[in-house]
Amino acid sequence: MNTETSGQPLFLMDELKAKNASVHARLETSPFFSALTKQLLPLESYVGQLRSLALIHGALEPALISCSDERVASVWTSEKSKLPWLCKDLRYFEPRVVADLKEATELSLNIADTLRRLSIEQPLALLGSVYVLEGSTLGGNVLGPMVARTFQLAGAEGTAYLQSYGDGVEDHWKQFQQRMNSLNLNVEERSQILQAAVDFFQSLESVFLALYPFQPESKTFLVTSINPEAGRHAVPANPGEIQAALRAGDSCWERFPYFEQRYGERGRRFARSDAAWKVTLCEFDPEQIIQQIQWLGRVLAGRGMPSWLLQEQLVILVNELTNVHPEKKSTYQKLLPAANELEAARRRQLTDEQLQSLEDGFDQAVGQEWSDLLPHTGRLIGCAVADELNGSELAVDSLRSWLTDAVRFPAHWIAGVEDILSLARDLAKVSHENQWLNK
Repeated sequence: MNTETSGQPLFLMDELKAKNASVHARLETSPFFSALTKQLLPLESYVGQLRSLALIHGALEPALISCSDERVASVWTSEKSKLPWLCKDLRYFEPRVVADLKEATELSLNIADTLRRLSIEQPLALLGSVYVLEGSTLGGNVLGPMVARTFQLAGAEGTAYLQSYGDGVEDHWKQFQQRMNSLNLNVEERSQILQAAVDFFQSLESVFLALYPFQPESKTFLVTSINPEAGRHAVPANPGEIQAALRAGDSCWERFPYFEQRYGERGRRFARSDAAWKVTLCEFDPEQIIQQIQWLGRVLAGRGMPSWLLQEQLVILVNELTNVHPEKKSTYQKLLPAANELEAARRRQLTDEQLQSLEDGFDQAVGQEWSDLLPHTGRLIGCAVADELNGSELAVDSLRSWLTDAVRFPAHWIAGVEDILSLARDLAKVSHENQWLNK
């Protein structure tokens, strides 16, 4: 819907441009872009930009996908997602262990919080932020080569986000304009989009002012550099420990293909950020560590990750940390009693021999092709039963619902899941009876 100004129709995109012209001009001439033009921008500032945008897109894109208003879906679809490109760039710079800029990160987290609030209160207003971010792609093909020259990058390495639309950026922008101008909006809805765009643009300007110039003391290490969706939880300040945590997260991820099959790359990011958080637990006494790990185990079990996986990651993490700093071995080994507690709790319900029999039985039932695709499935089912008996009420249901999805798995697989689940419950019941008789 258009409005009238001096008798002439004013399209939504025209009004958005007019209302944001001044802040747009300020941002283009800000110290950040001036330094980039002169090839003087520090790497921390550029990587900080990628991390800030990943935080913002990490909040905005899920809100857009889940929005029930069909008008949002008519403008933005998941094919426009920029988070994968940002994560690709960040993975490229990961070996350089670039510090975070605290103030810029906090401002970006505040923007993410605002977007999540808008998604509940005024979901259509999210299109104001989409307008700003889509508009920023117009300069990507110019900025990309500048970044490449400044940091001596080859090809599109480190600039995937800036060049995400490639040569089709103008066509994408024209299509976006048409979709926005075609929206059927009442006066209040139009006003909400306009105001959200102004607010977002101004907030984004504050982020870039914090990215450059910055004070040396603002450099730190934050979880958002590992996972833009992880929020504000602690990570170690030691770069070597961070790298060890990332390796531990990746190692556990690769050992259990179930992770990738079910949770994808987003799950990998959380595996890495969770591993980094676990390193910070070494600062506490063993009892506190055990409490924290048991809490995390219950949370993860309720989301489809049996506590056996957490136990395995703790052991891998301790080994990776010790390889980096062998002089701190005793400190890192403070995590092992928590792993042992998880193991002991599971064994009270099902023995290692029983879990192995469940794994072997399931593999035989589904055949080698399927057992190779998702190894250890029978053991995962048994571990979920143990977690349920230990108080994680959703442990079985959260795993079973995915493993019995008829769209994903054939009938003989689903039958195998149900049979092994029934057998695991029977084995646990017999174990309990035997324990009671032996008292």
